[in-house]
Amino acid sequence: MKRWLVVAVVVLLVGGGSWLVTHRASAATGTQYLTGTVEQGDVTASIAATGTVGSASTYSLAFGATTQTTSTGSSSAKAAGSSASSNGSGSTSNTLATVNVVVGQHVVAGEVLATEDATGTAANVASASAAVLSAEAQVQVAQSNLVSTRAKIAAQTSASTQIAAAQAQLAADQAALTVDEDRVATANAKLATDLAAQPPASSTVLAADRLAVAQAQQSVAHDRSAIANDAAALATARNTSVTAAANAAQLAQARAAVAQAQNQVATAKAQLATARTSATATTITAPVAGVVTAVNVTVGQAPPSSGAITMSSDALTVVANVAEQDVTNLKVGQTAQVTITALGQTVPATVTTLPTSANSSSTGSGAVTFPLSLTLTSTPAGVLPGMSASIAIVTATAKNVLNVPTTAIQGTSPNNTVQVMVGGTPRSTPVTIGLSTNSTTEIISGLEVGQTVVTGVVNQAVATTSGGGVGGLTGRTGFGGGAGGFGRGRAGG
Repeated sequence: MKRWLVVAVVVLLVGGGSWLVTHRASAATGTQYLTGTVEQGDVTASIAATGTVGSASTYSLAFGATTQTTSTGSSSAKAAGSSASSNGSGSTSNTLATVNVVVGQHVVAGEVLATEDATGTAANVASASAAVLSAEAQVQVAQSNLVSTRAKIAAQTSASTQIAAAQAQLAADQAALTVDEDRVATANAKLATDLAAQPPASSTVLAADRLAVAQAQQSVAHDRSAIANDAAALATARNTSVTAAANAAQLAQARAAVAQAQNQVATAKAQLATARTSATATTITAPVAGVVTAVNVTVGQAPPSSGAITMSSDALTVVANVAEQDVTNLKVGQTAQVTITALGQTVPATVTTLPTSANSSSTGSGAVTFPLSLTLTSTPAGVLPGMSASIAIVTATAKNVLNVPTTAIQGTSPNNTVQVMVGGTPRSTPVTIGLSTNSTTEIISGLEVGQTVVTGVVNQAVATTSGGGVGGLTGRTGFGGGAGGFGRGRAGG
């Protein structure tokens, strides 16, 4: 009953104070009509909700890294560098030189909050630089060895040339063997002749003969050994796969050495970059304007690898609790009006994120609500995170259109009608309606500006019993069944 009273008052206001009570001279019914006027203006549908003010983002700051958490719970990390670990616990090798803030202090974007003594990181840079130079020298050595291996392989004669040379050497040694075997035969014949001579040859001649035989036999033995070697060389020359495999293995080994040395250079350079970044990440600065909420560092001690200082941004957001039947009408970018209850101030806002699941607190209860995030476009003085707020989210607007109080609409779409007062008598008129709210409905066709329409009736007898005249709203009979609209939980304008 209270809701109908509020709607009636809103309807009276929307009509601009133009409610008229006309008296129909009817002795039978004694009916009085509540009326409104067809007007030109805006019709706005909105969703009513309640919520809480909070910081749009919070930041966990450390030397070389920043982690941001938004009001929706998502987080993103921004690393400006990583600090070297000296004790395996995640602390840096440096110590705190200064801490410039305390909890509750307001800071501006870019303000220095804390600084490190960078002595330890400077030594890390020097060590990493030396490692890069050593790795680059190893690359030069490996590349030189690869060039040498390629040149050695290129200098090798072709397989056909090697075979021809081996065959020629074998033929030459075989010819030498024939000559030397003839020499043995000749030397042996002379020795036999000298031994059979009469008178016998002198001992000197026989000694010379025997020496000639021995030398010829030694030459034959040498020739046969050379021929064996020549045959082996010829076989090797003819087996080209052995040579190719040996060459390929040498090249692969040389190339692998170059690749390994280059990888060592890449690793050393990455470590140098990390060391240099750590050397420059010796300050913590405020990423945005906001308030410091925690300080977890002490001058003279090593800082933690994360969460050294935390802060919340000045930018504010509102998390509204929206009824489940209103969720489908929400869109990112919709405008809203947020009233800060404690301050009594209303500021504009924009819908920034949509619901993905119901509030856990509403699960199992009669009223299911969904969290919706809105960002305030301005920040009123004195507003603090945690303050409660009431929200009206605009879901649809019809600009500069004909409109009537929603209570004047009868029937169901597309067969709506309106009772138009003509000469003091209501006349049913078909209308086409557009956007409809709890208080006002857009008229697309069927009416004209200035016409008077019936919004309800007051039974004279009941009204008199209840206090007399129009003031007795207990005797009011309303119109507007089936006018459409956007359901409960909405504030219409």
